[in-house]
Amino acid sequence: MPGRVHESDVLVIGGGPAGSTAAQLLASWGRSVTIAHRPPASRLTLAESLPASTRKLLRFLGQLDRVDAAAFHPNTGNRAEWAGASRATTSEDAGFHVPREAFDRVLRDHAEAAGARVVDATIQRVATDDPTRVSGMSTDGHAIELRARYVLDCSGRAGVIARHGMRRTDAPYRTLAIVAEWECDDWPPEEHTCTTIESYSEGWAWSVPLSAKRRQCTVMIEKKGSGVFLRNLKKDSRPLFTLYESELAKTTALRARLANARRVSAPWTCDASLYDSMRAAEGSVLLVGDAASFIEPLSSAGVKKALLSAWRAAVVTNTCLANPAMAEAASDLYVRREREVYQECLRRSAAFFAEAARVYDTPFWTARAGYAPADAALNIDSEDPSDDSLRRDASVRAAFEQLRADRAVRVRPSDALRFASVPTIDGREVVMREAVVVQGLESPMHYAAGVDLARLARIVSGGADVPTIIAAYHDNVGLVPIAGLLTGLSFLIARQALVTEGHSA
Repeated sequence: MPGRVHESDVLVIGGGPAGSTAAQLLASWGRSVTIAHRPPASRLTLAESLPASTRKLLRFLGQLDRVDAAAFHPNTGNRAEWAGASRATTSEDAGFHVPREAFDRVLRDHAEAAGARVVDATIQRVATDDPTRVSGMSTDGHAIELRARYVLDCSGRAGVIARHGMRRTDAPYRTLAIVAEWECDDWPPEEHTCTTIESYSEGWAWSVPLSAKRRQCTVMIEKKGSGVFLRNLKKDSRPLFTLYESELAKTTALRARLANARRVSAPWTCDASLYDSMRAAEGSVLLVGDAASFIEPLSSAGVKKALLSAWRAAVVTNTCLANPAMAEAASDLYVRREREVYQECLRRSAAFFAEAARVYDTPFWTARAGYAPADAALNIDSEDPSDDSLRRDASVRAAFEQLRADRAVRVRPSDALRFASVPTIDGREVVMREAVVVQGLESPMHYAAGVDLARLARIVSGGADVPTIIAAYHDNVGLVPIAGLLTGLSFLIARQALVTEGHSA
């Protein structure tokens, strides 16, 4: 009996945050989209802490109202006992603490409401022809065939397509997460809506609240032993329980919190080891979210990274369908941005690991603190780096202070100013647009702190004082905060594309 055949413009493999978001966007833009989603084999689901900054991204993606309506437990910050120091962060707006399966379902339902077809199936074979053909088995036991012009692998760590020669694991260490849920009637009130994090000599632990009484507590340790050992560990709960308890006993703050708590689930394990992809786009296939790379959970940025990856993937795929002549440029932009995001996440987590390594000096921490690929150095080459990331550069900060202190300073182009036409995202498509060739950076830059650098540099072409430049930008380009314009000017001055002159008369 022939299997069911589903044809669409785009096939999305995986119905998590990345897959559901990409499908929702593409469907809302008029593309026919099929999501091949494999229902979870276990009721156990990881919890995630989404910081308050996620709200802005969810609003941009059109998802915030649905996520708010789901009434997830609020996230107002975190408390850490890290490398011998106590620290806390809070936010005025609340983020979300979410059980992943429930959060994924909210986004998947949103994608379906936007017009995406959801097929519950396990993918068995992928043939990257034209169109790509994917065969699998539906949950009701029927063979199915899915055909699409473009395929987005959003299958996370499973990497349905990614694992076949597109993924690499360079890190000299591997990480195992052991998770269980706990309930307690008297968690400290100040921690009811906060993630707690604690480092110790051979690992680190974190606790995510799912309600005022229920929390998910995880220990992150070195992943040791063969695959057979780990599979047996999952099958026999006694060694796993013993290992989990022994790691919790090494903590101080978390152990004290759990003294009066009840463990309400058996421990389970998750692989939390790093990986990335050699190239996140190849032909008609894009690797999206965790299928493309997995970052350290310490950052609490995994879901945000997946959502942004999905947005870029949707824009790139829409471009390839609408304008095949732009396919190569669009794919190259996607590959570059996925690589840059992964490298920046490595850099940030390595800084925290280095703090812990100075205190504990154990192999667990020294291996993580020492891992930074050569191309993972500080790189502010991005689609739109923030004011804060730019001002970490001392030369940008110095130029900013000069411009802020004396608006009469004149700015003019330097002899080194160069422009290039390079791909950038404009709405739903990738287009070629003029950018500034910046000294010391691999790629020309379009934006910094929300400012169009090329148009800013063109405004400065005849030389002008700062108030005149600001007024001209507002009149000819658009309104942006003055601090953003000063940051854009400072960046170009620091990179020697512009230079300052003496005071105007």
